[in-house]
Amino acid sequence: MIKKQIILPTLLLATILIGGMTGCNSSKSPDVSQGDNSGGTKVSDTNTSAPSSPGANTPERAQKREAVRKQIEAVLTPDQVKQLSAKLQQGEKMRQAVLSLNLTAEQKTKIQDIFKTAYPHRKGQS
Repeated sequence: MIKKQIILPTLLLATILIGGMTGCNSSKSPDVSQGDNSGGTKVSDTNTSAPSSPGANTPERAQKREAVRKQIEAVLTPDQVKQLSAKLQQGEKMRQAVLSLNLTAEQKTKIQDIFKTAYPHRKGQS
């Protein structure tokens, strides 16, 4: 027969370990602010100097997109420019909108070169 002096501390230790592991793996942490933000700051609010997501809108990115758009519009016919503007106003992405136009082989080549020079990190996508 095992003594009560050994069983009780063992059960207590096991309970503490299991509870601690469950608390660490829980998806709802009590110290994370959800909804009401009056008492503290969120982690995302502390890093406003440099956006971490690649798709973040910054003035530099907006200027680059506008420059790319002007270069592409120089390759397109006036009718294609109207179609492109309409698609972009509807919220379609630039690359998808351009690819959906009826482009000649020469236009496709020129536009692919524009995208490659403007976005060199996007290899193999078009």
